[in-house]
Amino acid sequence: MLSRVADALFWMSRYLERAEQVARLLDVSFHVELDLHGILGGPHELQWSAILFTLQHPPITPAEGETLPAAITRRLTFDLENPTSIMTCVNRARNNARSVRGSISSDMWRELNKLYWQLSDPAFRRDVANSPHDLFQAVQTGSQLFQGLCDGTLAHDEGWQFIQLGKYLERAEKTLRLLDVKHHSLSELSSNAADLSLANLQWSAVLQSCLAYESYQRLYISRVEPEGVIEFLLTNPEFPHSVRFCLERAAAALAEISGQPLDRCDSPSARLLGRIVNNLQFRDIDDLLESGLHAFLEQSMQRCSQAGTAIQRQYALH
Repeated sequence: MLSRVADALFWMSRYLERAEQVARLLDVSFHVELDLHGILGGPHELQWSAILFTLQHPPITPAEGETLPAAITRRLTFDLENPTSIMTCVNRARNNARSVRGSISSDMWRELNKLYWQLSDPAFRRDVANSPHDLFQAVQTGSQLFQGLCDGTLAHDEGWQFIQLGKYLERAEKTLRLLDVKHHSLSELSSNAADLSLANLQWSAVLQSCLAYESYQRLYISRVEPEGVIEFLLTNPEFPHSVRFCLERAAAALAEISGQPLDRCDSPSARLLGRIVNNLQFRDIDDLLESGLHAFLEQSMQRCSQAGTAIQRQYALH
């Protein structure tokens, strides 16, 4: 496969996954805001500031008379000058898809193009001011339709593997960063009995941000506990948004692209991903929490980033 095509498919997938994640973070935060209504300003600030930390976005100063949630939403939705905004990510995904129209199905292009023009519609944008939930749902639904069409209408060949590689690397990195940000910001709340219900609400929001709340409840059948959330989102081998699941799928895609068996794929990127997966397979969650979760998450994020760089270098991606 030409490196130009592989590059476009890889980044098309990453950008659309990123747009969906931003939309979901904002959507969950709006619902948490409703649950926190009437509580002092601190918890509100905590929830919204966590979005910026998770996306590695610099702090945002609201305009005069503007609330922090409104300022963050404005910056992260339609602002084309912001590389993290939903509109920028969808636009970049569409541009990459357009450059390789012959390598994706017409149904995939139709759904991505439809999402782009829906977000570009002035009437839709005006309505979003009154009901931002409609925007976030449109992005999430559009992304998931695109992914379903990708799996259902493309041959699962080398091009499809690059799409999977981009999607799962992006998803794993964001889940790791979300866990790191939330564990750091909520550890004090979780240790204070008076703030325990607030901490549980925030950890529930973490699960919702990863589409994991219902799957978590089926497995744990109890109230939401920080240790359970961390274990589920880090180590579960069957849930599509857990870090272990994502990196195992990314490693499998790398092996298919290289034409080597998974246990013999020995590229720098495969070794980096393999180290994280091995740690997730054999490390006990209590041991992780005692030995320092932040250090583990930070190391895992660094290795994911290094793996992404190694993949770009190996396959001449940009």
